[in-house]
Amino acid sequence: MEVQESPLWPWDNFFPRHDSFMQLGLGDMPKWSHHVVSNLLYYQTNYVVLAAAVVSFMGFLHPLNVLLGSAMVVLVFVGFVWVSYNKDILGRFKRQYRTVFMAAIMLSRYFLISCVGAVMVFIFGITLPLLLTFIHASLRWDPSSLEPLETSTPQHPSVHQRILVAV
Repeated sequence: MEVQESPLWPWDNFFPRHDSFMQLGLGDMPKWSHHVVSNLLYYQTNYVVLAAAVVSFMGFLHPLNVLLGSAMVVLVFVGFVWVSYNKDILGRFKRQYRTVFMAAIMLSRYFLISCVGAVMVFIFGITLPLLLTFIHASLRWDPSSLEPLETSTPQHPSVHQRILVAV
């Protein structure tokens, strides 16, 4: 099975007039989830470009906070993994050097608390594209009736055929 990426649809197709969006109908969940999956498959390249643009914009607005926040997220993750594998070393250090251990805990807490703003900027920069993608995929009309504006592009299987193949 050959996997083809979705083309980059023109932005006036991706962000059209207000009449191309529909009211969110949560009454029929299977229909709504099929609608979201159809839009995610149809506009997947546009969603990647949108996410890259939002993350780049956040990095442009707050470069130090984004770098510091991402570094903190990585350091906390690596710290938890290291502690989970080295409990005996940490226990011995705690018993032998109680004062140094408490000072290290207090300094690391202070450093983490002072970096909360940067971590929040980083998390917002990651979750905002996900939120925008989900809102767009939920509210945009079903794209299966739309065709690419360029006639020279190769014909791709319809969204429904891709969903059936994916399932």
